[in-house]
Amino acid sequence: MNYLADENMEDDDIDYDITFPSPHTDLDDSDEVLDEYVFEGESKEPVVFLVGWAGCQPKHLAKYSKIYEKRCITIQYIPPTDVSYLNPKLMTNLSTKLLDLIKDFNLEANPIFFHIFSNNGSFMYTEITKVLISPGNKYKNLQVKGAIIDSAPGKRRILRASWAFAIASGKRGFARYIAFFGMIFYLIYLRVYLFFTMFFQGTDLANPNHVYNNIKEDKTRWPQLFIFSKADKVIPASDIVEIADYRREMFGVAVDTLQFEDSDHVAHFKDHPESYTVQCNAFLEKCLKSATDD
Repeated sequence: MNYLADENMEDDDIDYDITFPSPHTDLDDSDEVLDEYVFEGESKEPVVFLVGWAGCQPKHLAKYSKIYEKRCITIQYIPPTDVSYLNPKLMTNLSTKLLDLIKDFNLEANPIFFHIFSNNGSFMYTEITKVLISPGNKYKNLQVKGAIIDSAPGKRRILRASWAFAIASGKRGFARYIAFFGMIFYLIYLRVYLFFTMFFQGTDLANPNHVYNNIKEDKTRWPQLFIFSKADKVIPASDIVEIADYRREMFGVAVDTLQFEDSDHVAHFKDHPESYTVQCNAFLEKCLKSATDD
């Protein structure tokens, strides 16, 4: 049976959806491939955090949730665009609230995965990893097994970031271009502001301009799967190839890649649902098997 919860717990101000496994749901043709991946010997259901992109809607993440719904718990969350672009210092607080859901639902013993999208999801992911590796943090016993990174990370380019914001705003026509040019000026201001703020207050403040390097130099060593496309107009494939190679060669991280030729930014699952589904489930299975062998 499948349970879907959309809750705001006491003292919790983040909106999220949580879905529990429904292994006995009748399968349609699109679900047949999922049956190939049953995580044998796993006494606790894996938990998958789905962290959305700028402009993402809950209905979009719900489609990705179906990749895992037969055997995983999914927690779906979309970092607010106004935080990512306008008030990034709040991202650290939102990240801890998201991690607190593990305790709220008594899932501390469950294996945990992150499935994140674009630089918006990557920004939250970098803040989560900072929390997880910080000395004396209360999450040190969490069983993180791996991360899937879709259409990210990309080097911070003001024009590309501004256009992504304009698209995420939902505006059309001339209004979209007003949002685009307005965001260009704002991001220039934000870059200067954050530079001086971090100069005087320290380098640990949340900064969307550092997402690429933060993932590149990330101190966590769990396996990663990067999914991207040569046709992505927002984040070049070369950015992701560079970072995947770097983490594999410099840190010995088990890095897998899935490259498509024709799908647009965060549209790989829409255009290639079967191969995307197979690869995500195979990655989870490999990570869980590796953890068992260890």
